Amino acid sequence: MTNLTFELNYFFNKNPDIKGAFVKDLINRRALAKHIIREDKLSDRTDAVITALRRIEITKTDKDTLDIVKKINITTKEGISIVCLEKNQEVLSKLGQVISLVNYNKNETLKIVEGNQSLKLFVDGSKVNKLKEIFNRRDIIKVINSIAELNLTFPESAIKTKGIVAYITANLQTNRINIVEILSCTPELIIYVEAKDLIRTYEAIKRLQ
Repeated sequence: MTNLTFELNYFFNKNPDIKGAFVKDLINRRALAKHIIREDKLSDRTDAVITALRRIEITKTDKDTLDIVKKINITTKEGISIVCLEKNQEVLSKLGQVISLVNYNKNETLKIVEGNQSLKLFVDGSKVNKLKEIFNRRDIIKVINSIAELNLTFPESAIKTKGIVAYITANLQTNRINIVEILSCTPELIIYVEAKDLIRTYEAIKRLQ
């Protein structure tokens, strides 16, 4: 792969909306070449970029991905908080107390994500004060409130199909939706956004279907 081809792929990955229009042959190559040179400050001449655009192979979304996306089941929940904790033995020893706070029969939320240096708890906002009683103030890095959750449940065939997550997240990027967090628990994909973006995110995914 030449440096120019690499630069073009990088540009299209950053701009999925332009990529989609380019794949459908809706953009004048010369105008696009000038735009790419200007935006990415390329030293290549316009004619060289046009030639590279003619030769580049952009992968279209395949039929399997489109069919699977149509079968996604979407559920949503508001009022989620993300509690970021220091990762140490004392914090780990208190996770049992956190679990005891949650009643799954009432559809209460608890997800625990472990990183190398920190832990994140995804809980209902109503549980935050209780968590502050369990953990020392110095162990709580930050609390992010007013978060909404979208749970996307895929058919089993999605496990063997490439590019589904990228297809969805690229669409959200095109719609200028910021993903606060994203979790995977096959066959579920769980996306967290600011509460104000919940409806827009839901509608953006539904449009794909």
